[in-house]
Amino acid sequence: MSEMRYIPNKMKGKTPYDPISGSYSIRLDANESPYPIPAELLDRFCEALKEESLNRYPDPTCASVRNAFSSYYRVDPANVVVGNGSDELINLILNCFFDKGDKVGIATPEFSMYRFYAELAEDAVVFTEKDSTFSLDRFSAFAKENGCRAVIFSNPCNPTGAGFDKEEVLRFIRQTSCLCIIDEAYMDFWDQSILTLAPEFENVIVLRTLSKAFGAAGARIGFAVANPLLIRNLNVARSPYNVNSLSQRLATLLLENGDLCNHGKELGQRAKELQSRLTELFPDARVFPTCANFVFMETPNASELFRYLADCGIAVRLFGNSHLRICAGTEKEMDRLYETLTRFGTEDPS
Repeated sequence: MSEMRYIPNKMKGKTPYDPISGSYSIRLDANESPYPIPAELLDRFCEALKEESLNRYPDPTCASVRNAFSSYYRVDPANVVVGNGSDELINLILNCFFDKGDKVGIATPEFSMYRFYAELAEDAVVFTEKDSTFSLDRFSAFAKENGCRAVIFSNPCNPTGAGFDKEEVLRFIRQTSCLCIIDEAYMDFWDQSILTLAPEFENVIVLRTLSKAFGAAGARIGFAVANPLLIRNLNVARSPYNVNSLSQRLATLLLENGDLCNHGKELGQRAKELQSRLTELFPDARVFPTCANFVFMETPNASELFRYLADCGIAVRLFGNSHLRICAGTEKEMDRLYETLTRFGTEDPS
């Protein structure tokens, strides 16, 4: 088509993100919290909306959100930037902190959007594999050998659920000269965060979100924590009114009531129970240990099992033809999942 001349090369071959669509009675595919925001907090949120002047732009500094985040996670609000989901912040960092052709290191498997945003920014992405010998020490050597300006990784990892403990990550940062972008989206389910230490380093940005343990995926609230110089430049790069007033109100309320809203500990434990049950139910599969709210498994029956669960009204995530990722749900949802899995291969779901 002649219209293709208006599409730059960096966009050619790219496809839109394609989440699972359709109606399912149980959603265990997107790593969301299965728990809605408590009714009492929703009532308070609705009351607070009466005070909002929606004809005015939202607070460009997200001061109330940063203050609430700082109180809950024990970091200085001056070292925090709020984004329209952590995706916005990842996109901004990979677009604005590097020049065209600068190398960004990624160890696969990893969250697919890191590569997408980096390539869209015309960064040169270099890859290494998370095989059985992979370690952060090896990743550091890889970054040095390849002249990386930055590395980006999730801890715990999406999609595998594996985690590097705090001391491993700190050693990696100290021996790595490039910018370390560490996505702790799933750290509420574990206890090895370096969040409070991030501002002490010149080469670290830590990302967090309210989409997982806090159950606010629909509000799109993410955070970056770093030293003042990195924070200042991130504020230069972001849009001046990037987080809407309603999301700011809700995020502040959730963080101020974190003990009521954060289901990280419960869901993290439930994911470990899921890991154990999958190991029992599928002894020939490789079930990955998890530090997150989901379990990753490798099995030649992945595609068949994915379709079977979908036909039974349960959505999980399929990777290629041999891997599944299943998120922890409520107790009732997990009981239904286990019942369904025990019938796999013995009956027609219809």
